[in-house]
Amino acid sequence: MAMKTTRPQLDASKRWNEKNKARKNYLAKRPMARSYCRVATKEDLTTLIAFANSELSERFPA
Repeated sequence: MAMKTTRPQLDASKRWNEKNKARKNYLAKRPMARSYCRVATKEDLTTLIAFANSELSERFPA
């Protein structure tokens, strides 16, 4: 017998998703970025590191 999610739980999940769009987006994309790094070429990773360093210095100046 399969367990089904209750209507109140579905409603609560929907409310959380609507209130936390940025967090949900972040959590969805993080594994994709890690997967990409596993298959990226050396050139891809070098470019990605340069981009990440640029973003890091812009967002979190020392």
